[in-house]
This record gives sequence, C-alpha cells and structure tokens, in this order.
Amino acid sequence: MNSLSKSPFLRLFGGLLAKQTKVMKNLAVFDFDHTIVDTNSDTAVMDLVDKSKFPPDLRKLHKSAGWTAFMQAVFNVLHENQVTEPDIAGLIRRLPGVAGIKHLIQTLHDSMDYDVIIISDANTYFINAWLEENGLSSKILKVYSNPGAFNEQGRLEIEMFHDQDSCQLSTRNLCKGQIMQDFIKEQSKRGIVYRRVVYVGDGHNDFCPILRLGSTGVACCRKAYQCADLVQNAPNTEHRLKAQVCIWENGQEVLEFLAKPFSM
Repeated sequence: MNSLSKSPFLRLFGGLLAKQTKVMKNLAVFDFDHTIVDTNSDTAVMDLVDKSKFPPDLRKLHKSAGWTAFMQAVFNVLHENQVTEPDIAGLIRRLPGVAGIKHLIQTLHDSMDYDVIIISDANTYFINAWLEENGLSSKILKVYSNPGAFNEQGRLEIEMFHDQDSCQLSTRNLCKGQIMQDFIKEQSKRGIVYRRVVYVGDGHNDFCPILRLGSTGVACCRKAYQCADLVQNAPNTEHRLKAQVCIWENGQEVLEFLAKPFSM
C-alpha cells in the first residue's frame, strides 16, 4: 500500500463517495392472508373436498407439530381424493383481494418509490399463483414464505421457511421480524437504504415485525383483526411501539395515510 492510499483526504473522499452511491428508497412489507387476499388461502383449499374426508384428529396436528405440518396433511388428503394442481391453482387464483389492495401495491411500486415484499405463513405456490393472476408479480420484489411445489405424483408439498426458537412472538417456522430485518441488512449491503419501512398485516404473527419498526416506520393493522388489538394494547404491556399506527379497512385508507408528509 503506497502513502497516498493512507492519506486522510483520500479516506474521507472514499467515505463520501460511498455515501453518495447509496440509494434511498421506501419499503412496504405485506402479509398475504386477510391482508392481500380477503380470506385464509390455506383453509380455503380445504373446501375442495367434503369435510368428512379429513381425519378427526387432523386438527390436533396443528397444535402438536405446527401449521406447516398440518397443511401438509391437508394437501395429502386433497391428493388422496384426486384434487389436482389445476383444481387448487384455480381456487387460489379466484380468491378475492381485499378492497383497494391491488391499487395500493401498484401505486407504492409505480409512483411512491417503494420496494414491496411479502412475508407470509402461507406458501410460495399460493402467493405466486395469486400474484400472477392479478397482474402483481412484477410489483413484488421478493416473496418470503414456506416453499411450496407440486411433486411428480401431483401432490403439493411444503416445507418450513426456517426453524427458529429465538423469537417467542413468532411461530417456529416463520419469524417475520427476523426475515424483515435480514432483508433490510442485505439491501443495505447492496447500497439500498430504506428511509421509511411500512408493514401491512392483520394477525398475531405480524406483531413481531411491527415492534421492530423505527420511529419513521408505519404499522398498518387491519381493523377488527388481532394485530390491531395487539398494537392498541401495546402501551399496557412490556412491548414498546416506536412506529406510527394506521388502522385500516381498505387499501385506499393505507394509501391516504402514507401520502401524508413525514419527517425523518
């Protein structure tokens, strides 16, 4: 290394140059079930066969082995009863979206400088099928969910996204808060820094990522769902909420809230 490379001026110039190459953007993180689609995609597919086809003790599997194992058992029953991939894909593609949610995602991506990602405890097959049907695939930068794909025998198989025990607010197979933070760190390494992070969700497993939002973040909790209750009761618990809160019923309300000026 020569003497010039050790120059304080060059080190300062290099630091300034590195800062100049940073890209400042916004990030919107969406749940899927009851947030983008106006139902639970997992339980919706159970309607493809008569309820009598499911073993009586199937529900117990949810408590003993977790949601992913429960859903794999559901997909096994569907396959045993000749429910095919087109049957399942057709149902998922027809699921209704929450009012205004498609316009919200499109506007965030196209007009408001947002990267949009999905973190969901559904599965990648369902989410990608619905996004493709509704013309939103190109608006979503990344989907984080339990991997799902049909095998050669035509049975849908899913796996846990990861196996974690560090977050007590989250399920074993999916800590949304950790996934969100890891994504933000990886983007920072690529030179993308998010000045504002927005989280849109409805359920108890959306509380963890919301607690990790900073003071410029926005927690968008669907009205009359569990996430809204948890956020509104947070001051009465040990949990400290830093983000602004938007309680919403449709995508337009979220859009109007995010359109308001905010300060760093």
